Amino acid sequence: KTQTGCPLALHISTLPAGQMPHPPHHHAHEEMMLIKEGRLEFTIAGETSTVGSGSVVYINSNEQHGLKNVGDSTATYFVVEIGAENA
Repeated sequence: KTQTGCPLALHISTLPAGQMPHPPHHHAHEEMMLIKEGRLEFTIAGETSTVGSGSVVYINSNEQHGLKNVGDSTATYFVVEIGAENA
């Protein structure tokens, strides 16, 4: 938890080329994803963009979002859950 009591959770994910981790979804907590390696296509609230190594993606609470590895190799990224109940 942060100093003010906000729950945080962090995990690292790897995603093979051409794959999605799950169908698009939404949840109450916010997320920030930090891309370590690879090329990911994100669709957030109907807008699609492609990002690579060193990029940061932020997803607001309850925004519909999904991602896909559009690169030629495995993508690695960190997911920070902000305000997640299970943190």
